[in-house]
Amino acid sequence: MIEHASFSQLSATDAYAISALRTDVFYLEQSCTEPEMDWRDLEDTAEHYFIRDDNDFRKIIAYLRVIDTLDEYSSSYPRTIGRVVVDAASRGRGLSSKLLQQVIADHPDKGLILHAQTQAKAVYAKAGFHEIGETFMEAGIEHITMVRDAACGEA
Repeated sequence: MIEHASFSQLSATDAYAISALRTDVFYLEQSCTEPEMDWRDLEDTAEHYFIRDDNDFRKIIAYLRVIDTLDEYSSSYPRTIGRVVVDAASRGRGLSSKLLQQVIADHPDKGLILHAQTQAKAVYAKAGFHEIGETFMEAGIEHITMVRDAACGEA
């Protein structure tokens, strides 16, 4: 089951579990070179989507956040998806796709933007995102900007 909360709605255990998952994957596994804690999680408009482990309710096995877009794309794509992460043991089950579909369902009238790791861009393309611009390095990993247009009133 997908859960959705603002930071203030998260329990201390959930905030810890999200931080642990992001740290395990982004820093220990992928050796990211940029700070993980950027304070954007705390913004009033930040949304946290996550899936728990069926066998250990405290453990979060898939996560993403949605925050306001703060760059030149903000007028067309006002919400940014980021920090998409799935626990290594839980990959291959379509969990990130489920999270993406929930975000799309929750924001049908808003364009969405994200920075996809290039090896994962097929997951986003399957959810209706398309590439814009050139690849670039972010946190020591090659990325591409991808966008999904608003549904133009279709819900």
